[in-house]
Amino acid sequence: ERNTDGEKSKIVVMYDYNEYAMKNSPPTQLVKKLLYNLRDHWPERLEHVFVVDAPFIFRAFWAVIKHFIDPITKDLVQFVTGEEMKRKVFSEIVSEEHATPWMLAEGKNAEDADMQKYLRDIPFDYAYGEKFSDPI
Repeated sequence: ERNTDGEKSKIVVMYDYNEYAMKNSPPTQLVKKLLYNLRDHWPERLEHVFVVDAPFIFRAFWAVIKHFIDPITKDLVQFVTGEEMKRKVFSEIVSEEHATPWMLAEGKNAEDADMQKYLRDIPFDYAYGEKFSDPI
């Protein structure tokens, strides 16, 4: 929002399942809590959800549950698979400077994600990896 002078104010969520293994799965309760929080505290703020390189089981599960989800919400979810599709989809919404290599092959943000730091210490309107100076 800050980078676009208020022109854009919605959230884009990307789930990267490259090199996914069941042992890395978040607990079901955590996923449910996330979905409830998005619904209850951020209504109409979600612009898009990208599920990247998801295993077949995720696509099969989605094929079943999408019929029970609100049509507007359902239309926000998009599965993205392969480098060509990633380039087509993500190059329109993420700059090479902010993109990680799993988003765009030429992405320049190769730093490992420290989600604890991002979720707790970085202001909401900053992109992950964007330079932030703490005013303290």
